[in-house]
Amino acid sequence: MSGALDSIVCQTFTDWEVLVMDGASTDDTLKVAQSYNDIRIRIYSEPDKGIYDAMNKGIKKAQGEWLYFLGSDDYLLTQNTLKELFSNNISCFEVIYGEVCSPILSEDNRGEWTMKNISANRCHQSIFYKKCIFTKLGLYNLRYPYAADFEFNLRWFFDKKIRKKYIPLEIAYFSPGGASECNSDDFFWKDYYMLVLKNGYRQLKTSEKVYYVQNALLQDISHIEHAILFCSLKLLRLKIIIRRKIKQLLYGSASC
Repeated sequence: MSGALDSIVCQTFTDWEVLVMDGASTDDTLKVAQSYNDIRIRIYSEPDKGIYDAMNKGIKKAQGEWLYFLGSDDYLLTQNTLKELFSNNISCFEVIYGEVCSPILSEDNRGEWTMKNISANRCHQSIFYKKCIFTKLGLYNLRYPYAADFEFNLRWFFDKKIRKKYIPLEIAYFSPGGASECNSDDFFWKDYYMLVLKNGYRQLKTSEKVYYVQNALLQDISHIEHAILFCSLKLLRLKIIIRRKIKQLLYGSASC
């Protein structure tokens, strides 16, 4: 906790507020946060339903235009990080994202986020969101206890009305050992292919639609009803795949 707060307090850019969202912890988190005695640091301590419930509460309480989520074991890399970020012409954008330094991320998690590396999430320690984006797209989905940020990122990635910008700036150190690294979000990965379809259907190529429908049904046969809706464009290969999966479900046969 102290490393995260130290890295903010020392910033040369000083127009910030910090909301410490503590889930009624019994360690020294509150004591450490209170020791800073800074009116820009506001502390809330109450039981929550996990990481993203706490983040949702913070979103509602935040007063600033831009929101950023930093874990207690993470920290901004330099005292000029915020100054460098806001020195860019970012006022017309709603999502700004850059890089994090971390031993647990691969090259796929770096650089501009595109369809080529869509399956490699951009962690929230590398992203700044305008608060208004959560009004437009909704809050974090608590169905996904360890990957709700990934699901939310898919929403803004595919939304053409959301203006986003990649800046090749290393923003923070992302510490290993967090909840998302140590826990598998089974619900998210069962839904992943259908989430890409749901959010990106208008932008996906026909071959990509086929790929995502096929894999969505392999992950969870209950996606059939949703997949049928994606046949509105009368794509024959999609219909064949869905018909085959329905027969598998009903008769245990893969034949058409």
